[in-house]
Amino acid sequence: MKMNPKETLTLSAASLTLFLVSCGDDETEGTAEQSGGESETLTPFVVADAHSDIKQISEVFADPKPGTKVVTGGEVMGRMNPFVKGRAMLVLGDPTKITPCSRIPGDECPTPWDVCCDLPEVIKKSIATIQFVDEDGKIIPTGLKGFKGIKEMTYLTVSGTIAEGSNADNLLITASEVYVADESPYKDAKPVSGHEPEETGDEEKEKPADEKKE
Repeated sequence: MKMNPKETLTLSAASLTLFLVSCGDDETEGTAEQSGGESETLTPFVVADAHSDIKQISEVFADPKPGTKVVTGGEVMGRMNPFVKGRAMLVLGDPTKITPCSRIPGDECPTPWDVCCDLPEVIKKSIATIQFVDEDGKIIPTGLKGFKGIKEMTYLTVSGTIAEGSNADNLLITASEVYVADESPYKDAKPVSGHEPEETGDEEKEKPADEKKE
């Protein structure tokens, strides 16, 4: 039975609960190495210039109304395996809200894109699943990893539509255009979530001398 686009997108959104599990869970389809290569079905989506008037993913998440056209950007991150094997889907994270472990001084995590040091409640509201569909509304059966050099922590800007099934817990965007940056504008950004400096207990030492005498 052939599904219409709305049915297909709804099923895709329903699967997000399984796809967007804890960032440390590596038992997903995305575990296997994959490559989108120079897919003829994906190439038409690529644009040469970054989109303007971008809303951060966390901003889009604040009102995820299906059917709304959006322009957003972010890095491929937010879970251990941000790609889906054999499907044109990936997880895009908001770099203004979550931080790859490689940007945390002293952290030598081998999978920095899993942002495992960030707060779970922040991660949940700072990631979106981006999908590319064909004319029938079906997800294109080609992995995105490797396509146009896309890999973990690659920065993308995306123009698309919030898909059916998006809600306060999941954000699914059907892309119409994607720009692949050579490097992330956030590559040197400071940690933003869950990395507040610990109190040292030296506050008394830092007080001015006249305050200590009182």
